Amino acid sequence: MLTPMTICQRSGQGTHIRLRRNPRWRLVCGILLVIASTVSYREIHALEPGQWAVEWKLNQFQIHSDFKLDSPQMLMDELKAITRDIELLLGEPPSDAPVHIVLFGSVQEYSRYMKTYFPNLPQRRALFIQDRGPGMLFTHWHEEVTVDLRHEVTHALLNNSSHHLPLWLDEGLAEYYEVAASQRFEGNIHLQDILQRSQQGYVPSLKQLEDMHEQVTFGDSHYRDSWSWIHFLLHRNAETRALLVRYIQDYRSGTRPLPLSRQLVKSFPDLNREYQQHFASLNLP
Repeated sequence: MLTPMTICQRSGQGTHIRLRRNPRWRLVCGILLVIASTVSYREIHALEPGQWAVEWKLNQFQIHSDFKLDSPQMLMDELKAITRDIELLLGEPPSDAPVHIVLFGSVQEYSRYMKTYFPNLPQRRALFIQDRGPGMLFTHWHEEVTVDLRHEVTHALLNNSSHHLPLWLDEGLAEYYEVAASQRFEGNIHLQDILQRSQQGYVPSLKQLEDMHEQVTFGDSHYRDSWSWIHFLLHRNAETRALLVRYIQDYRSGTRPLPLSRQLVKSFPDLNREYQQHFASLNLP
């Protein structure tokens, strides 16, 4: 019998859907909690070997594809890079739990497969499903597939079966790492919006983000604002970065540290001013 679990956030009873909202695509990607009553025998065996045109393994990632990839090295390089980036952030190896990545050559075949094996789940461009067994990431090949992979793999690497990061932190980090490494400082789609709002005096409440625990109430603005605090913490100075890393490490070890908003106020009495100065210092057009 499977136990309700998600790599991102444990919820109460019922099917809990964490929809990824992004201004580029609405309701296109989800992270789902699979409840025991909804999981059938055929779903558990959805990844039986031998039914895929291509199957190969890279460390903890097991890739299954119904088509021959033109550039499998590109996918391998992306998986290696995001794993390396998360390890550099943490200063320690990320989660090594197995992750199945299932790729389809067409949206039609992807849709057919998901309706066959997971008929109770909503149709999204990419889905990450986690129960007590290995995580399973399903998607089809498209122009932004590497963005989806980086986002979902970040969740898998940062969390483990016992300890989950707070919702805002988990999604903020995934939003940050979903873009290519060369674009993370000043190339994220959220940046221009945050710059404009910051110039107008807007500072999102970190405490309000910390108080959010349900994905269904986590909208576009919360993804954007969570990303902005991650950007601030990683790039303001060495102290804020060290504070973030220690906070993540505490959660991953099972410790429940003092909320980050309270820790930051101790170091920066005028935190709102620090936030605004950070984004003002970027001097981007």
